[in-house]
Amino acid sequence: MNKLISIIVVSLFLSVGLYAQRHFVLWDKVNDVPVSRASVYTTYKGKVKSTFSDQQGSVNLDFTFDSLTVSHVNYQKICVKMLPDTLFLEQTIRMLSEIVVNYVGEPAWIKPMLKNFIKTKAEKYRNNVVQNYDYKTQSVGNTELYRFVSKGLVRKNEFFEIDPVENIITFKDHNAGCDFGNLKNMLYHDFVSDMDEKFVKEHTFYVDEQTEGLGANVVRILFKSKKEWKDSGYLCIDTIRNVILRAKRSTGLEYNIKNQTNAFVRSTINVFYGHKYKDWQIDVEVEYQQSGDSFYLSGCQYANYIQEKFDSKKRRGEYIYNVISTYKAQPYQEGSAGDKRTYLILPKPFAMKIIMSKKETKQEEMLQNIKKEYQIY
Repeated sequence: MNKLISIIVVSLFLSVGLYAQRHFVLWDKVNDVPVSRASVYTTYKGKVKSTFSDQQGSVNLDFTFDSLTVSHVNYQKICVKMLPDTLFLEQTIRMLSEIVVNYVGEPAWIKPMLKNFIKTKAEKYRNNVVQNYDYKTQSVGNTELYRFVSKGLVRKNEFFEIDPVENIITFKDHNAGCDFGNLKNMLYHDFVSDMDEKFVKEHTFYVDEQTEGLGANVVRILFKSKKEWKDSGYLCIDTIRNVILRAKRSTGLEYNIKNQTNAFVRSTINVFYGHKYKDWQIDVEVEYQQSGDSFYLSGCQYANYIQEKFDSKKRRGEYIYNVISTYKAQPYQEGSAGDKRTYLILPKPFAMKIIMSKKETKQEEMLQNIKKEYQIY
């Protein structure tokens, strides 16, 4: 009898220990806040098992692993073999502390200043210099991991054009192509380019009480959509030069469906595949630097979390995609001979599109035909 009790006690102890090892929390070491929507995954012989942290930074694993990787756009990637109760993450960029808002009302000076910014931004953000770029994107789904790194030169004419010099794809086989999707999103839809009078009209603005670390004459302004959907963030603006130096914007399901997709295409795909978005969160943080007498996009962190459902004979089930991308750029000094290079057009982005023109198809083919190397997991 005593032996049976001992076996039961040991079994309970082992099961509790096993459960504890499968649950942990991700925490921001500097700002002392939970880290949500981080990708947590393991790979083995071309197979991937993954999950994501929730809003409280909590992670529950339903799979075993030899080595576990935690990845987030704003934090250093970390690999562990043993799980602590709390895993602290180090920031890869200087993230501003929690915003303190003065809710006494919208200051009267903000909207006139922003409207003036819109009138003058084309001249201030001409982006007419060639730049070195470093683009990284990673997509973690239910059962797949994809990573793409591209480095080279970028310039702006009628379209953005790139000369991709180094290109590395990490995937389970050699069938994956080059994913420039979020590079298009970041270059064509950075905060300044998308900011217009409609944006000013549809948002309410407040002033952040904290000014530490922002620089002289720089204030941080919080904005929030007047509509019910999630669309909020902040911008750091130099009030003397009237230039935006940094900004962050977070948008949710309703906003993204309305503004990132085409209603007709969405309806068509729903008819054939029973497709529905269950969640869609986009977080974009940008930074601008000055080169000569104009400003350019020097850095961008882009996170795109999509949860979708298919209910048809052709496809059925729920799928999660967590895409994180980063972009860094700095001015490039061209050689005396003009540095003869071959630039490829980077077409404008789209979230859903059934038919592409011949020109777009050709442009996409050229992007896929670039020299690249593979790393197989």
